[in-house]
Amino acid sequence: MKRHAVLLTIAITSAILLYAQEQQTVEMSGSICSSACVNQNAGQATCDTNCAANDKGGETVFVGNDGKISKISNPEMAKGKMGQQVRMKCKMNKEQGSMEIIEFLSSIR
Repeated sequence: MKRHAVLLTIAITSAILLYAQEQQTVEMSGSICSSACVNQNAGQATCDTNCAANDKGGETVFVGNDGKISKISNPEMAKGKMGQQVRMKCKMNKEQGSMEIIEFLSSIR
């Protein structure tokens, strides 16, 4: 019986820690872009800022300085930032490959 209690406690604690880790706010830098304006160069994604600023359609995505693309789950926060380099706080949802923007810290250009 004690063994079951210990295993249950470990399982619950692990689930809580995983949930807390997934919900951490992180700071990221990169470009707000339309998915229609993302270019792939040598395995790295870049944003054609001229294309993005002219609203070519497509989903709103974030192209990190590391060349990785994340879908933005709350694109209304990114209105007016299309094609801009930004630094922001966000929460990552690794299961869906998306991010939720919490706040913009600065626009670089």
